[in-house]
Amino acid sequence: MSETTVIEHNVTGQDFSQRDHLVYAGPPMIDIHSHVTITKEGDQASGPAGGAGAAGSSDQAALMLDIAQDFGIGLTVSMCPVQDIAPLRERLGNRIAFNAMIFKKPEEEDEVAYRQLDAFLEAGIDILKLWSAPRGRDRGLLLDLPWRVETIRRARAAGVRTVMVHVGDPDRWFQTVYTDSAKYGTKLDQYIPLRRLMDEFNDMIWIGAHLGGDPEHPDHLEALIEAYPQIHFDTSATKWQVREVSQQRDALRSLIQRHPDRFLFGSDLVTRHALTAEHYMSRYWCQRTLWESDWVGRSPIQDPDHVVEPEGGTTPMLRGLALPAAVLQQVYCDNAKRILQR
Repeated sequence: MSETTVIEHNVTGQDFSQRDHLVYAGPPMIDIHSHVTITKEGDQASGPAGGAGAAGSSDQAALMLDIAQDFGIGLTVSMCPVQDIAPLRERLGNRIAFNAMIFKKPEEEDEVAYRQLDAFLEAGIDILKLWSAPRGRDRGLLLDLPWRVETIRRARAAGVRTVMVHVGDPDRWFQTVYTDSAKYGTKLDQYIPLRRLMDEFNDMIWIGAHLGGDPEHPDHLEALIEAYPQIHFDTSATKWQVREVSQQRDALRSLIQRHPDRFLFGSDLVTRHALTAEHYMSRYWCQRTLWESDWVGRSPIQDPDHVVEPEGGTTPMLRGLALPAAVLQQVYCDNAKRILQR
């Protein structure tokens, strides 16, 4: 395949209708981590999702959730601008729920964040999201800033019992993006404020996005599980999980089987105005292939963080974990139902 004909979501020419290896037959799945938004002309191919408001279109949201349903997903929890919630709920009904992602600029007053929270609470949310990847330091988004601690307190007082956090990024990024350790710290440094907050808010459920931001180190994930009975990890960020989970296949399979009540299915899929149906299919196909099958082969998805191998492997290997049926039901459905109380 020439460079000019490479399709990001299907470098290998995979037929996503071939699903005989997808064996899960339990209740409808719940995607705990997504970005279903109202979209508009001119949406960027990447970057913050949403922002179009009700003036845009819900067609991509409907397309994504129709494909999700075809892959067995009955409920999708979305992060989106607060103004998107009403039109999305009107079109998608009980197939969608919402997660409030709260931001403010360093120069803005704390009340900006609190007003955001109030608007999300009025619209109806199930989860509070705090994004604090290492690159967030460039925007003053440290996890345990006073305004964020107060946001958690206010959300808890209003009845929200779950906080999702993004604190870690791929190991490879600490070699290529976060090379200034004086500015960004080490990867383990990212978890110090998370531990502090989980100690303070130990009556709340915590979800570490993207396998806690550390699929590369199952021993670290287990240490967090053993220290904090309220922490869970979602499986979102498909390229990252395929690349790193496949390399840690046996260790992560063993970890999930030892703690099946601590893992949640998530896709991190983002709606964009002109995406094709096959783009969404590629992520769901890879996610389900990774967790429930023994499939071994090249990932169909182009991955800029994959180090191309001398023998020409242009995408990472995907090595399925083939989790047992009972474990899959917990990861795909039961754990999220318990957390969401649905």
